[in-house]
Amino acid sequence: MDFTSTLLLLSAPPASGKTYWIEHFHDAIGEELLLVTPLRALADECRRKWGTAIRVVTPEEYLVRPSRAAVVIFDEFHLYLYWGDTFRERMWEAFYGACEAAGLCVLLTATVSPELVDLVRSFAAHFDQLLWIDRGNRRLKFPPRTYIKAPSRKWVIADILRQEKGAGVRIVFCRYREEVLELARQLSRAGFSCLTCLGGEAGALGGKLRLTPAPDYIVCTTVLSHGVNLPEIYRVYLLYPTGNCDFWIQMIARGGRRGGDYTVIGLELPHSISWSPARNFLAVLRESLHSWFCLREGLLPP
Repeated sequence: MDFTSTLLLLSAPPASGKTYWIEHFHDAIGEELLLVTPLRALADECRRKWGTAIRVVTPEEYLVRPSRAAVVIFDEFHLYLYWGDTFRERMWEAFYGACEAAGLCVLLTATVSPELVDLVRSFAAHFDQLLWIDRGNRRLKFPPRTYIKAPSRKWVIADILRQEKGAGVRIVFCRYREEVLELARQLSRAGFSCLTCLGGEAGALGGKLRLTPAPDYIVCTTVLSHGVNLPEIYRVYLLYPTGNCDFWIQMIARGGRRGGDYTVIGLELPHSISWSPARNFLAVLRESLHSWFCLREGLLPP
């Protein structure tokens, strides 16, 4: 198949089957395909799944061993905006190098911000065609059953500690590594089974989950907000206001990825889901009364 110089931006909600689409797209075009992902854990997972049928690399691996491919797919492309402009500058070097050697470049992401739109438009002069297929930008395929805007971080911690043991997997996103480790210690002292994941540890999480397939809690930094296979999550906690719609969507989308009901508790107003202040007040009141009762009965640490 002969591709002209084309840049295609494809946006679709988290958990909408982008990996499945890549497989079938590869079968349909019958051309060499290169997948570039900034997530090392996802790259390793895809290589185990696909073998050598589809070459999968991180941007840094591409720079070590560049190659030509008729089609290059850049997964989680919004991270080039956030990471490539800060602590992983070589992502852009790999992007431009791979684009030079490809006929069709596909940019995959669930979150296209106005800044990312402007950035993609700036590439137009380098391609004959610039297309955007939007199957659901900044949207959730499976919205939470309930979103609770918590009154404080302390309130969220109390809600975490009052949950039942063995009642499903919950995930907690912390801003800093030290917060992950401290909360994990609290949960362990309270008798919960708990796994942690910090930056650079996403690839090792699969081994931990094989040993403990259904922990009470997974406590992590934003490392688990993108492209890592997790058990069904029925409760998502955000211990800090993200201040960023894209990262907020990626984090809460860890819940309900198989279509099950889930609840999100965070510290900021939701970005793209229906939400009622009155219902939120009642939910906060209900959870607060439950926590008070548990504390009174000695079921929570004071």
